[in-house]
Amino acid sequence: MLKLTVLLLALLGIAKTGWTREKFNIEVKDGNAIGAILKADPFTKINDGYYFFGTESLNWYEAYEKCRELDSELVTFETDQEFDAVTDVLMANGSRQNYWTSGNDLAKTGTHRWFTSGQRISTFRWARNQPDNAGQKEHCIHLGYIYGDSKKFELNDRPCTGDGNSLFKYICEAPVLETISIVVWK
Repeated sequence: MLKLTVLLLALLGIAKTGWTREKFNIEVKDGNAIGAILKADPFTKINDGYYFFGTESLNWYEAYEKCRELDSELVTFETDQEFDAVTDVLMANGSRQNYWTSGNDLAKTGTHRWFTSGQRISTFRWARNQPDNAGQKEHCIHLGYIYGDSKKFELNDRPCTGDGNSLFKYICEAPVLETISIVVWK
């Protein structure tokens, strides 16, 4: 929506000033290049990312739909440092809940990938002996305190749907911010 608004404003600027390269310049950069104060609600800023912590307990597919309603995706941990930063916030808030991530092996059993990026899940944050595809039906990845003696959040595979013990909260990750600058000379 923001990109469409900016594009419309740029087109209006073009119509008003005429089409000449000397009259305006549009530049798009990753991140918040100008340090603008951003209203991120309902997302929480953690390091360079923005995350939403869903409070409903849903199956994996419903959780994915909830994130899409927010123009976001289920969380994808590109690095162990990102995983640690997000779980540190959860621990600081006293959470011991389970949360869906975008991870799954739905395309090929045993090949766990992040749904949003298609990248293989390469992390040391799995719970011991996980993923195990118990009962040949665990294909979606969540994070939580997996065992009774767990002392931190870890990753585990669970059935995506159709299992009353696989209704979890979820974490949505907002897309990477872009800064769009428009300069118009009169």
